[in-house]
Amino acid sequence: MAAPSHKSVLMLLCAMIIFSAVPCQSQPQVPNGLLSKVEQAIEKVKPALVRILVVSTEYSGGREVKSESSGSGVIISPEGYVVTNHHVAGHAVRLFCTLADRSEVEAQLIGTDALSDIAVIKLEPRTEGYPVAEFGDSSKIQVGDPVLAMGS
Repeated sequence: MAAPSHKSVLMLLCAMIIFSAVPCQSQPQVPNGLLSKVEQAIEKVKPALVRILVVSTEYSGGREVKSESSGSGVIISPEGYVVTNHHVAGHAVRLFCTLADRSEVEAQLIGTDALSDIAVIKLEPRTEGYPVAEFGDSSKIQVGDPVLAMGS
């Protein structure tokens, strides 16, 4: 299994800190409707999240050794392009994605950049297209704004 990047771990820790600060009561006391905004964000992005099963190979002692790992990504186009991390898919021989509706689709590695830890994969085409998450405008956020890290 691929080790998570430092950025992924930091984002997860930030999300844990944000949500651990919310009291566990039947009616959470969240300022300024933050909970409803979080729920809206989750509902908007969740259909476009994918779990990626990665099959890779290594050669050791004259033998081919296959291994499996997993990660997550997000669909960014109705044609099935998915953004994920290089450390997830960058060395894949085969890729299989589980969609939010639990269907499984094979994917192909389109491109990867190890320095920025970004990879793009493409899901097999389907007639109805895929749900999409849109990129936000980072110029609109300020220090102290809540941030969510979502994955499978």
